[in-house]
Amino acid sequence: MAWVAVQLEHEGIESELAHRSGEVLKRSGFDWASLHFSGRDAVLTGKAPDERDPAKAMASLENVWGVRVAADRAELIDRVADYRWSVSSSGGDRVRLTGYVPSEDARRALIEAAYSTFRGSEVTDEMRLARGAIDRDAWLAAAVFSMQSLSGLKRGEAELANLNLSIKGEAKSSEDYRKVRSALTERRPAGTALTKADIALPVARPFVWSIKKSGSGLAVSGYAPSDDEREKLGARVKTLFGTMSITDRMDIAAGAPDGWSKAAGVAVEQLAQLRLGEASISDREMTFSGEASSEQIASAVKKTLKLQVPQNFRIVDQIRFSKPDVVVPAGGYVMGIVNEGATLNLVGMVPSEAARAALIDAIKARFPGRQLNDKSQVAPGAPDGWQQCVVAGLASLPRLKKGKSILTDRSLEVSGETDDYAASQAVPGDVKAAAGQTCETRTNIAFTGQLKTDLTWKASREANGMVTIEGEAPDDASRLRLVDIAQQIFSGYSVTDNMKIVGASAEPWSSAAHLGLEEMSRLKNGEVTISGKELVIKGAAESEQVASDIRSVLSTDLPPGFKSRDEITVMSVEEKAADSCQSLMRQTAKGSINFERAKADLTPDSIQTLKELVQIANECPHFSIQIDGHTDAEGTDERNSRLADRRARAVADFLSQNGVDARRLTTAGYGATRPIGDNNTEEGRAKNRRIEFTVRVN
Repeated sequence: MAWVAVQLEHEGIESELAHRSGEVLKRSGFDWASLHFSGRDAVLTGKAPDERDPAKAMASLENVWGVRVAADRAELIDRVADYRWSVSSSGGDRVRLTGYVPSEDARRALIEAAYSTFRGSEVTDEMRLARGAIDRDAWLAAAVFSMQSLSGLKRGEAELANLNLSIKGEAKSSEDYRKVRSALTERRPAGTALTKADIALPVARPFVWSIKKSGSGLAVSGYAPSDDEREKLGARVKTLFGTMSITDRMDIAAGAPDGWSKAAGVAVEQLAQLRLGEASISDREMTFSGEASSEQIASAVKKTLKLQVPQNFRIVDQIRFSKPDVVVPAGGYVMGIVNEGATLNLVGMVPSEAARAALIDAIKARFPGRQLNDKSQVAPGAPDGWQQCVVAGLASLPRLKKGKSILTDRSLEVSGETDDYAASQAVPGDVKAAAGQTCETRTNIAFTGQLKTDLTWKASREANGMVTIEGEAPDDASRLRLVDIAQQIFSGYSVTDNMKIVGASAEPWSSAAHLGLEEMSRLKNGEVTISGKELVIKGAAESEQVASDIRSVLSTDLPPGFKSRDEITVMSVEEKAADSCQSLMRQTAKGSINFERAKADLTPDSIQTLKELVQIANECPHFSIQIDGHTDAEGTDERNSRLADRRARAVADFLSQNGVDARRLTTAGYGATRPIGDNNTEEGRAKNRRIEFTVRVN
C-alpha cells in the first residue's frame, strides 16, 4: 500500500520539493542552479560562477525539509585569464555592453546602471559569463564608474582589463571635459587603475577668441586650446593690465589653428600699447583695432603684428592715433580737463601746487578708477572765480562718453559726445547754471545714440480734479510745452508731470499728444494713450454728438502716419444726474470742511457747509456717495492714512445723523498718497487737506 501511495503522489511531492528548494536557492543567491527530483532525492546541476558556490548551494539544499539525498553534478563557468569588459556609446541613442561578467547578478546590475546612466538609449547586452582573478565588488564598482565617465562624452568607449581602466572619446562640452578628467583623477573606485585616458575636447567651429580694452576695463572671451594655454594667457593679461578691471570669460575647445598661442600672445602684448582697442581671432583671421596715443605707436604696433603673428594668419588692422585735444594758445590763462574715455588728462595751467592737488582729487572723485595724466604746469594769473568755472565744467564730463572742459580766462567751453539724449539736452543748461555769472559758457554736445521712433505716453483725468501725464517725451522742450498746454486746457485741475525724456523727433508726436489732450478734455474722467503711431482715447461722453465729434476730429486732424482708436461710452440719464450731483457736492465742499489740527473733530465753521451737503444728497436720493479723506504729507504714512479715514467717517456720520440714509454712504482714507498741491508749500499742503465726494449710480 505504501508503494502504491508513493506511485500515486510522487509527482506532487517532487513538484512541491522542487518549488521550495528553488526558492531557497534563489534567496541564497544561486540563480545559476537547476534542480531535478526523483521522489525526495535531488540532483543539483548548472554552471556556478565560483568554485565555492556548488558546496554552498548543496548546504542550503540539504537544509530544506523533505529533501532526503542531494547529489552535486554542478559545473563551473569558463575561466579566462584576460578578463575584459567594455561599454561603448555611438553618440546617438545606442549603448553596447560586451566582454565578461562574473555572474547574472552582475549582468543585471550593469544593464540597470546603463539604462539609468544613458537615459533614453537602447542598451545592447553582448556580455558573457566567465570567471577570472578579480574582486567581484571592486570590479562591478569599476564597471559602473566606467559608464558614468563615458556618459559625459559625445561618443566613445571605456574598457576594463581586470581592474585596469582605459577610456577614449570626445567630450560633449568643455565643462564635461573637466568633469570627466576630474572624476578619472580624483574619484576612481578603490583598486581601479587608470591606464589610458584619450579624451578630446569638443571642436569649436569657428575657433574664436577676443580681448577688448575700454574705459570700463578689460574683457577676454572665446576659446583657448587647453587649460594650460588659458592659464598662461590669463597670467600674461594680468601682468600687462593688472591695474584694470579684468573680466575673463575664456573657455577651452579643440580646433585651434597652428600658431594660435603665438598669435594670441602678440595680440595681448600689442593691445597693451594702445589707449583702447580690441583684438579678435576667428580661425586664421585676426582683426586688430584701437586708438594709439601717437602716430609712432600706431606704426610700431602695425609693424609688430605683421612681423610676429604667424604667417598662416590673415591680419586686418584698423589702428588710429589721436591728435592733441587741446592747443594752449600763446596768450590767455588756460585750464583744461579732457575725458578720452579710457583716460583723463589735466592740461594747461594751475595757479599753485595746492590747487593742482585739489583739482586732481576732484577729478578722481568724479572718475573713480580711471587713469589720470597730469600734464598741467604751475603758473600765476588765474582769473577770479576760476574754481567755480572749472567745477562747473568738470561736473558735466562724467555724463559724456568723451569730452573736454576748457577754461580760457573767463570763458568756459564744454564739448563732447554722448549716446544719452537726456544728457545731451541737459548739459548746456547745467553748465550755465553751475557757472552762474562767474564766466561765460559755451557748449557743443553731440548726440551719438539712436533716436527712438515709437514712444509710449499716457494722460489721464480723474474725477478728483487731478490730471496725470506720464510715459516718454521726445525732449525737454516738448515735455514743458505739453505740461503748459495741459494746465491751460484743464484750468482748475492739478497737473502732475511724470514724463521722462528718451530722445526722439518732437514732431509729429507732439502734435498728436496735444490733440489727444484737447479731445480728452471733452470727456468725463478720460484717458488718452499713444503707443507707437496709435492714439487710443477712453472715457464717458455727455452725448452721442460729443462722442461723434471727437471721433471726427481724430480721424481728420491727427498727423499723417498716426491712427486712432476709441473706447468712448455715452453717459446715461442717471449717470448725468449723478455727475451733476457730484459737481454740486464738490463745489459746495471745496475748502469749507475743516477739522481740528491733527484730529478728526469737525470745526464749527464747517457745520453750515455740511448742512448744505445734506440737502444736496437728499435731492439725489437714488445715488450712492463715497466720501474720501486726504491729508498733507506731514507725519508718517500710517498716521496720515488713519487720520484721513477718521475724517471721512466723521463727515459720513454727520450726514447720516442729519437725514442722509447711511446705507448710501461709504468712506475711504487715502492719507497723503493723492496730492493735488505741492507739499513743500503751505498753500499746497492746504489744498491736499480735503474731503472729496464721488457720486455713483446704484
